[in-house]
Amino acid sequence: MPRLGSAIASTILSLFSAVSLVGVDTAQAAFLTYNFQAEGGGGSGFFKVDNSSLTGIDFEGIAVSEGRLDTYLTISKDYYNLAGAIALFDQGEFLGLQASGGESSISIIPDESGAPYAQYETSASWRMENNGSFSLFSGEKYVTTIIFSTGEGIVDRSTPPVNYAPVSYTLVDTAAEPVPEPLTAGAAALALAGLSWLKHKKKMAV
Repeated sequence: MPRLGSAIASTILSLFSAVSLVGVDTAQAAFLTYNFQAEGGGGSGFFKVDNSSLTGIDFEGIAVSEGRLDTYLTISKDYYNLAGAIALFDQGEFLGLQASGGESSISIIPDESGAPYAQYETSASWRMENNGSFSLFSGEKYVTTIIFSTGEGIVDRSTPPVNYAPVSYTLVDTAAEPVPEPLTAGAAALALAGLSWLKHKKKMAV
């Protein structure tokens, strides 16, 4: 009986320690919200990322759960959705965002007789990347005009491009994930083990 009691006590302590450690590790996970700004008028926005899978070892990338980029590099969009973009980390430290996007459209302008004489092809593209030390933003927007009567193509790049503009990030929110409290989980394990011991003792008394 003393040996059985000792074994049960040891098991209880092991369960308590294991549950407590799991609770502590998981409680460190959080949903991080960042605001960002690209210099040179490239744009600004925000994104959210769940860092629960982050190990803090070497170079890691985590998919963004929610986010948006407001920029002039659009044609029909109001903004670009950043969900699925990659947040880059090195040794657990945030480096920057890796993302890209763009859109294009074609419109044909007819002459007075109703026959088309010009086609306008509008294109916009952008990219966010990290060179290992800095987060950078690049993008351009231009219109290509094709004259049907002559076959001539005229490219209008009057809108200034953004070339490798630095991007600054600000951590604005760290919301912890809902996880069981370590002490609560440990107390539950103790209660279950204690109940098993009482049942065993009652059975032996009969």
